[in-house]
This record gives sequence, C-alpha cells and structure tokens, in this order.
Amino acid sequence: MRPPTLLTIACLLACGPAFASPQESQREAEFLNQYCADCHSGDGAEADFRVDDLVEDPESHSKLTWMTVWRIVEEKTMPPEDAEQPDDEARQRFLGDLVHSHQLEIHADSTDHWSFHPITVKPASSEQGIDLTTAIDQAIEVKLNENGLSRSPVADRRTLIRRATLDLTGLPPTIESVNTFVSDRRPDDEAFGTVIERLLASDAYGERWAQHWLDVIRWAETVGFETNAERRNAFHYRDWVIQAFNDDMPYDEFIRHQIVGDVTGQDAALGFLVAGPANLPGQVGRDIEAMRQARQDELDEVIRTVSQSLFGLTIGCARCHDHKFDPISQRDYYSMQAIFAGLSYGDRRLRGALNDDWATRVPAIDRELALLTDELEAFRVDHQLRHPVTGVTTEAFAPIDAAAMRMTITQTTNGTASLYELEAFTVRSGTEDATNVALAKSGAQSSASSYALANQTRHHENAIDGSIDKRQAFPWVAAKSGEAWIQVDFARPTKIDRVVWHAGQSTPVEYTIEILRPTDQEWVTVADSRDRLPIIADRRQRDRISLAGVPTDQVQTLVDLLSNIRSLQSQRSRFANGPQTYAARFDDSPEPTFLLLRGDPMRRADQVSPLPPKALLTKIAKGDAGLPNDDAEVTAEVGRRLTLVNHLTDPEHPLTARVIVNRVWQHHFGVGLVQTASDFGKMGAEPSHPVLLDRLAAELIDHQWSLKWLHRQIMMSKTYRQDSLPRDDAIAIDAESRLLWRFPPRRIDAETIRDSMLMISGKLNRTKGGKGFDFFNRRGGLSDYHPKETFDESGWRRMIYAHKIRMQSIDIFGSFDCPDAGQMTPRRNESVTPLQALGLFNSKFVMRQAAYFASRLQPDDVSAERSFAEVVDEAWQIVFSRHPQPEELELMVKLADQHGIEQVCRVLFNSSEFLYLK
Repeated sequence: MRPPTLLTIACLLACGPAFASPQESQREAEFLNQYCADCHSGDGAEADFRVDDLVEDPESHSKLTWMTVWRIVEEKTMPPEDAEQPDDEARQRFLGDLVHSHQLEIHADSTDHWSFHPITVKPASSEQGIDLTTAIDQAIEVKLNENGLSRSPVADRRTLIRRATLDLTGLPPTIESVNTFVSDRRPDDEAFGTVIERLLASDAYGERWAQHWLDVIRWAETVGFETNAERRNAFHYRDWVIQAFNDDMPYDEFIRHQIVGDVTGQDAALGFLVAGPANLPGQVGRDIEAMRQARQDELDEVIRTVSQSLFGLTIGCARCHDHKFDPISQRDYYSMQAIFAGLSYGDRRLRGALNDDWATRVPAIDRELALLTDELEAFRVDHQLRHPVTGVTTEAFAPIDAAAMRMTITQTTNGTASLYELEAFTVRSGTEDATNVALAKSGAQSSASSYALANQTRHHENAIDGSIDKRQAFPWVAAKSGEAWIQVDFARPTKIDRVVWHAGQSTPVEYTIEILRPTDQEWVTVADSRDRLPIIADRRQRDRISLAGVPTDQVQTLVDLLSNIRSLQSQRSRFANGPQTYAARFDDSPEPTFLLLRGDPMRRADQVSPLPPKALLTKIAKGDAGLPNDDAEVTAEVGRRLTLVNHLTDPEHPLTARVIVNRVWQHHFGVGLVQTASDFGKMGAEPSHPVLLDRLAAELIDHQWSLKWLHRQIMMSKTYRQDSLPRDDAIAIDAESRLLWRFPPRRIDAETIRDSMLMISGKLNRTKGGKGFDFFNRRGGLSDYHPKETFDESGWRRMIYAHKIRMQSIDIFGSFDCPDAGQMTPRRNESVTPLQALGLFNSKFVMRQAAYFASRLQPDDVSAERSFAEVVDEAWQIVFSRHPQPEELELMVKLADQHGIEQVCRVLFNSSEFLYLK
C-alpha cells in the first residue's frame, strides 16, 4: 500500500478525536507526512504501527490512543533525532510547538475510577439510620458472611485496655488503670467508653498519633542529599502537629493551617510544605540550568508532600509526562506547581506571645546601640582613623606608574584570606573614564601564595575575571589560614590611583597593598589597614591589633567597645527577627510557571495557571471556590493556596475525607480499608469495604472533621473489641485477617518499644516540646554518625522528641522498620530479622532499662524484702497487664533465684507478648 498522502492525513486528523481546527490538522499532517509515513505505513510498517491503520478506521482509536502517540512524539522516542538533517533543530522546535499547541482532553473513562466518584453514602444525622459504630460492625459482618466467616468473641478487659492504651498513646497502661477498668461494674460499653475518653484526653495521644502523620510526609530535621545539614528550627512543626492532635483540631482546619498558616497565624504549621529534602543554596551550581533544576526539585517535593498526604494521589508522577495510569496530565502537575510558585524553604518568624514580647525589647536596645555607636565614631575621630573596610573597599592614593600590584592579607574575620575581585583603576583624564586594568581579558595575569581546592575551583584567576555577581562568580580562597598574598601583573605599565577589593568568604582586617614600579622594579606600599578603624565584626584581641598612633590601653578600650556593640547587635537581631521556625516562606509576586517538555527546566512550553487537577475540579459540583474580594491581606499568591485549601476541604471532594479516615483505620487495625494509604489511583488497591469507607468519610465530614470522634466510633465497635486469637478454619480462608474475623495482632513500632521500656523502668521523661535529644554524636552532615549507647535523663524523653536525621537509621530501634525520612512512609513494614533479636537482647540501652526496672521492683528503701514470686507477679502486671500463669511464675522465679530480677526484666523486654499488640 502506498504511504498516505498529505491530504489523507489531514483528513484523518481533522476527523480524529484529539484535534479540532483545520489549521492544527494541517500542521500535524505536514509533520506526519514528512517524518512518519515513510516508515509507518503498509505491510512492512516498523514496530507494526501503521498510519494507514488510523486512516482506515479512525473511530476505533480513542483519545487515549492519540495521547499515547503524541506522548511518544513528545518524549522524542520518535522520530529519531538526526543532526545531519539541515532542518533538525527547526524540526525539534516545531515538534515542541506541535505537541503543546492543543490540550488533549482527559478521556471520560479515565476518571471512572472508584476514588474519583463522589461520596454518595449519607451520614446517620442526615437520614434515619444506624449509628456509625453499628454500621462498622454490619459492614464487616456482611463480608464475613459472604466468605463463610464469623466474628471472634469480645476480648477480656485486660487485653482491651492494653490494646487501647498502646493504640492511642503508644504507652502501656499502668497497673492502677488496668485494675480500675477490670473492677468497673458498669456494662462493657460504658466502662470501655470511659477508658477511651481518658486516653484521648491524654497528652500522650498527640505524641503517638503525630508520629503517624510525620511518617506520611517524611518529616525530618535535616535537609537530606549531600550535606544533610541541620534544620535548627524545624522542631516547631513537630510540636504543632502534636498539639493539633491533642486539641482535636478539625481535619479541614488542620489542612488549612498547613497550607495558608501565614494567613491564619499558624506559622509553625507551614513546616508541612517544606518537610521533604532540599538542597541548600551552596549546593546549587551558579549557572541558570542548575538553578532552574534545583528549583524544580524543590517544588516537586512540595507537590509530592501535598498530593500523597492529602489527595492520596501520585501527582508527582506527571512531572515529565502525563500520568501513565491516573487522570493527571502534565499540565495538571505544573498547574499544581504554580500554586506554590511563590514558596521558598527557610526560617520564618513564629508569631505569638513570645514574638510580641521580643518586639517590645527592640527600642531600648536601639537607644543603647546609638550611644555606643556615637562613642565608637568619637574614638575614630579622636585617633584620626579612616572609616572601617566594607564588603567593597576602595584604597585611593597618589597616581603612580605600576607594572603590578600585590595585596598581602595577614588577618581576616575567619582566618583564611579570600577575595571575589581585585581591581586597579587608571587615572581619570578629562572625559576619559577610569578603567580596570586588573582584568584577564585585558591581558593581566594573577598569581598567589596558594589557592584552595573545592567543589568549584577557588583559583586566584577568579579575582581578575571581572565577575562581581556573587550568585554567578567564585572567589579566590587561600589554601590555608594565616598570611597570604595575591598579585596581579598588568599587561603593560600603567598609571593607577586606586585599588578596589571585594571581600570573599572572609573580610580582610589587616593587609598591605603594594605597587611594583616599572622603573626600578621596587615594591612600594601605597595603602594598608593600620589607619582604619576595625570593623564591628573584628573579634581580634588587643595584642593582635596594630593601629597607627593608638596606645595599647586605648586599643583595649576599642576592643571592649566593639564587643559590647556586637553583643547588642546580636540581641537586637534576635529580638527584631523574632522567634524562628523552619517553614515555607512566600513571595507575593511569584515567577510565572511553565509546562516543561519532558520535565526539562530549559525546555519551557506554554505558561500555566495555578489550579488543582482538572479531573478533580469536575467532580465538585460548585467548582473551585474563589477568594473574598474585600480582604486586602490576601495577596494573589496567597489566593492560589487558599483556592487549593477550599478545593481540598469541600465536602464534595471525593478524596480528602476518604484518605484520612483510611489512615485512621489503618493505625487501628494495621491495614487500611485501602491497603495503599497514599495511592488511591488506579495502581493502588481497591477498598476491601467500599461502602464502609464512604460511610466513615461522610460521617467524619458531618461531625466537623473530628478525628477523636472517629476514634471513638471505631474503637467502640465489636470489630475492634474482638479477640485476636487464631482459628484454624478462619486462617484457612483469610490468613491475613483482612476481613477482620479477629483483631489482627501486630508488632508494636520502634517508638512504642522504646517508650514502653522507659515507662516500665520508671525513667520516662515526660518533658514536652522543644529541641529534640540526640541519638547520635552530631545533628547533621553526610557521614561519621556514631550512635550513643547510653543516655542521661534528657535522652529518656519520648522518641518523637528525638532529633530526626534524614537517611540515618537509629541504632537498635531502626531495625524495627523505623523510617529514616528518606521516603514517605504511609505504612511501615513489619519485618522479622535476626538483627532485631540480637540488638534488643544485647543492647546497652535495654540492659540498663532492665536494671532500672529491677530497681523499681526492689527499691533500696523498702525495709521488708518481698519474695521473688511477688516481684515477678508485679513485673508481669506492669509489662503485660495480667498476672503470670503458674508455669510462667515458676520459671521466672527460678531465673530470678539464679541470676537476679534484672535478668527477669531483660527477658520480659525481649518477649513476644511485650512486642506485640493483641
């Protein structure tokens, strides 16, 4: 068969589902005819893809087929690049325009996935119906009956209170709380309801459930990547999340604060948006491509955080092309990115009572600083000193013929000599401007005592390259601290009258500038620092400062004065800036956002508008909410984020409520109704109980998004309160207990293991908030982490208050699948490895806590010694919330008699019953 003609292809494209205008069809036909038809037509078509197939039956090819074809074109898989063709560059530009000259509409079937359907189940309050607790049990029972299963009996009260306490607080129950519940004569519903209320009111609840959220967004207190430097003020976000859970902050409000906390006054909440890793500015190259790439990576982390945690979608997969499975186009990705185009990573002011207090202290400091500054200026005038050096300092002198110049730096602010640029200017003559003759492009040559080697060179030639933009330039840096010199030989002898130096990574505070006379080849000093007032940042002691005409005692007076000014300036800066928290900052005038071809920051296509994914907007009847026009505080940048918040918290949104109720369910039962907690897309799991999932979501919205209310409903159900004992017949049908024929037993997580040991030993430090304690010898950096083996009282706080280092597994407890914040962890693994057993049994921490536990059981101040049987019985109640069986008691008494109570405690810490929630 002949290749299709230009006219044939034009007709095809005109009637095809993907394109509309004849002009577009003509352009596309030109392209296909020139580059595709020769290889992809007839019986011998390459890759079995025939253009004439499309011609013969265009209606059989859906828009998804066309999207696939054009994605191949867009990704440059086809046609192959051919640099030998004279029009190759023009062809590539045309191709980029072609692919993005129209927008392919999302195929109707692609949004037909269950998670994009609206929640149609109505809450009980809106119609006559059963309450949620009963609805849970009925939904579970229906599935059990369908599979020939039945619910297990209700667990005994000791098991229930241990389960509920570990579940809600991550700590074991006390003997007193267990005995109170066991002896409560009220019906089970009332007695257990009281337990749940007490636990939800505990501060330990927020400390426990905040950790689940931090896992989801892979929050840490270091930046990650090569430097993994510390984020000193990131802990405020962790504390905010804990308090939000304890206050039962409505979930829609929880979302709002984390996206527009600058508007709501919740600055710490904005740590959510910058929870992920990001390169520091110093790690980013100075060229435009490197800076654009780093910026894209920063914003990509924000999109992944927001989309996976709140939407339950992998929107980040559409960065380089349309999502392969979900109705998320590449345009959707960059429209989401545009919402956060004004965002940057860093510290911001933490408003509140402390901030207000600090602000009141600034005026008094300003008055004191003014007095000291006047005193310093008087000192300068009295001793006839020139003004201090600055970042760019000019040394003027009488015109002199020069063949070269040399600057010898003997002392700097940080010990190592460094300059960005060293300039020498000719004498201005009439209308002729002075020119810099210390330029490589003018023939000047540099030399130096040494230069440092770093990621980018710190060569002395950097000082004569003419580049003074520190965003693009690199400085000369000496190889070591101490005296150093840099010399510039001019292309020819020149008369100059000033030298200008630009401070580099340090500021010279003691230096000499010399000129080489061409006539006699003698070096002549034309300027030095001995007649300049030291800068305020100069921390040298008296014996290291040499000032012309200033006696030693007056130098000491100057040193003291500079020290006092520095101290006050530091105080003023601290109080004026206010308390700081590591969180998102925003520019009121964001840069425009472009769709990037294949995600390449250097291949910009058309500009995009800030919007949530289009497929979700169409699912909300009233569309995305606008902004109040009368609020002058709301800038255009904030308006983008407010629109996203209004979109996410709209009761008609199909994902927001479903995602969070599924997370809550997961942490009560080990697995969510949707097993892939952060992926509700097509590659995620189907819900095991879809109607129940929607009922939970509808009820949450109807009850003001209260998570504590949701906990109550789930935990009061018979499904939650059933026993966890195995049954052979049920295991044969549902070995993983996904249908919930019993309460699924599971190992407690790393934090609960450590916190429980500390509580049982009596050493748990309940101090809340603030900077975390350290598991390692350092708080940031790429390597050389050495784990601490012993801790003092500050290290006995709950594990959520540990300083979180990204990509660094915690000794012993890290092996229990504790995430390292390198990736989002919506659900932790539950591995079983020899390292867990070996670490737990031989750890110095565990052995030390076992010793403390033994001391708690046998305190020195007790006059009458108790029998081993009594001690073991108490230990059993503390650790397991029950009395030991006779055979257990006999075995442990024998162990205590032979090796001491401490070894009994060590065994209990290593037992399966301690490590598992049943």
